[in-house]
Parts: sequence; structure tokens; C-alpha cells
Amino acid sequence: MMKQKYRLTITHLYPELLNLYGDQGNIIALRQRCEWRDIQVTIKEVKLGEQLSLRSDIFFIGGGQDQDEYRVYKELLKQKTIIVDAIEKGRVFLAVCAGFQLFGKKFLSGKGEEIPGLGIIDSETIAPGDAVSMRCLGNIVTKINKDAMDIDAVSIDTLVGFENHIGQTYLGKNVVPLGYVLKGKGNNAKEGIEGAVYKNVFCSYMHGSLLPKNPHLADLLIFKALKNKYGNRVKLKKLNDKEELEAHKAMLEMMGVRG
Repeated sequence: MMKQKYRLTITHLYPELLNLYGDQGNIIALRQRCEWRDIQVTIKEVKLGEQLSLRSDIFFIGGGQDQDEYRVYKELLKQKTIIVDAIEKGRVFLAVCAGFQLFGKKFLSGKGEEIPGLGIIDSETIAPGDAVSMRCLGNIVTKINKDAMDIDAVSIDTLVGFENHIGQTYLGKNVVPLGYVLKGKGNNAKEGIEGAVYKNVFCSYMHGSLLPKNPHLADLLIFKALKNKYGNRVKLKKLNDKEELEAHKAMLEMMGVRG
């Protein structure tokens, strides 16, 4: 019997606007880790005015400035039905920073203006009046919320990255955090949690970019996309992640966290 040839399509949403702090690296990491496993991968970019497609297996949306975030919000609102349908069909989404905020229920600006979000994630973001003291800025280490994972390959229990956001995001009852903060701030300056997971939607404030230094999270996204497309018998070939894990370990040591 011939071995099944896996194929994945990865869509990068609005890279011309939301590509802050090297977020493009997440696409590069996903593509490379697929190709190392002989998984045929197609990368698509969706720009303002272009139609989304349910044919993609993984969607990525990154961070950006407030004005760009609002432009993307108006675009996504037109295509919300497609996004919701994709999520309900098990497609994988990675939403970083602005993408995380856009997927929430609402954003309250520092001037008191309420901007409704897509309402996909049960979360709300508030821009504090005292933006200087509340800004979440710097390197961050979190302990993975194992309740949000279902793959044996996630043997490393930490995530590392870089955060820089004023908005304070609070999760509701219908979503769980991606991780618990060991060093840094996370979703807000008070609760000690980072990111969010809902179905196959993974949200985070981690830039840097996130996936190259966290190959175990990249593999989780690939695994979930393959499982959704090909069924429960999917297994990922193990890779030699010596360099990636050394980068991960270096971040832990710099932050004074034991791996």
C-alpha cells in the first residue's frame, strides 16, 4: 500500500497590514516544518478586497498598528460567515496580537469608544487610561495549558516570545488560556494568563516570531490541520529540532526559568 501524501494549504491574512515584529516568520516556520516532513504545502496571501476561501487548512493573522487593525476589522466583518464556517469545520487559526483582539467580542479604546469585534473568541480588550504603567512589553515565558492540547508530541511545557501591547484582554467563560505566565505579563497586567484557545483557534500576544522558537506549537497546529483533513490516524514524523530548542532554552535561561 502506498503511503498517503499529505497536502496542506496555509493562508496568511492581510500581510501588507498585519506583519508586526517579524510575524511573517510564523508562515516560514509552518512551511519549512511541513516540507521537512514531505508534506506538500501551498502558501496563499489574502489582501484587502480579496475573498477568503474555506479550502485552506491553516489561517494566520498577525499584529499591526491600531489604524491598520481597524481597516482589517471592517474587511473581516464582511467575511465573518466564512470565518465562522471555517472554524466550525475544524480549520486551524493562529491569531497573534491584533488578530487576537479582532477575534474577540469588543475593544474599548482609551477614549471610551467601543469597537465591536468579530465575536469568535469570548474575550474583551480594554485600552487603559494609564497606558504607560499597564503596557505589556518585553520577553515573556509561559507554561502551556495542557488542557488546551491533545497531542503527545507536545513534550515541552513552555512557550517563549516577545510581547508589546497596551490593550488589556480578558477572557470569558467559553475560552481557555493558551498558557500561564512565568515571566512577563500576558493578556493583561493582572491575571497572569496568556493567549486563548477555542476549538482549533489559537490566540497569543507573542511576537518574535512565535513559532520558530516554539517548534512544538508549530507541530501542534500542523497536526491538528492534518487530523482535521485526513482523520485520526495522522502521525507526525519527528524532526531534529536541536537549533530551535537551543533558541528556546536560551530564552528560558535569559529569563531565569528552568526548562
